[in-house]
Amino acid sequence: MARSAISDHVAQAFGEQTALDEAGFRDMLAGLEGLYFPKDMFQFTEEELTEKTEQNFTDLFYAEAEKTYDTREQEFTPAITRELERVIMLRVVDEYWMDHIDAMDDLKQGIRLRAYANTDPVIAYKQESLTMFEEMISAIQSETVRRMFSVRIKTNEEVKRERVAKGMTENVGGDSTAPKKQPRKVTKIGRNDPCPCGSGKKFKNCDCAEYHS
Repeated sequence: MARSAISDHVAQAFGEQTALDEAGFRDMLAGLEGLYFPKDMFQFTEEELTEKTEQNFTDLFYAEAEKTYDTREQEFTPAITRELERVIMLRVVDEYWMDHIDAMDDLKQGIRLRAYANTDPVIAYKQESLTMFEEMISAIQSETVRRMFSVRIKTNEEVKRERVAKGMTENVGGDSTAPKKQPRKVTKIGRNDPCPCGSGKKFKNCDCAEYHS
């Protein structure tokens, strides 16, 4: 998928051109360096750029991307890398598939209007739905690759620091583990009822502090 993502990016940068100038080259690098390979890794003169084809750049960038990914895999371990690939792929597919379903619903709602433009709605729906599906697949591949190259695993030390910081935040203003004082349940007392304080007087005649504060 990485090669496909890089190839699409390079193809978009070239467009209908057969070669890139300095500005076009820098624009192309903006979406690649720092992700697939370090920044400022590639430097070419104007003459060298005119000799580089779309395929040359794709091969060059992909070779460095492979090295970057291999380094990350060794850092994470192959087992964790495979699990990351699985989780990220499932998450991206879920996100983009839900968006695709919403887009298809919108297409269904408006496709019948194509008849006013002398276009067969059925044919238009088939063509546009296929295009949307292909765009979704391409977007899933690009986003999956982007997340795999940018994902970062926290170290044990970072996790410990976050737990300590969270504990300090929770304890601001007092001990969060201290039992909270339960509010006293108050029952409405009639004026002629005996006062709950036990004085034997009617509530209206009693002056105890507990119930007449």
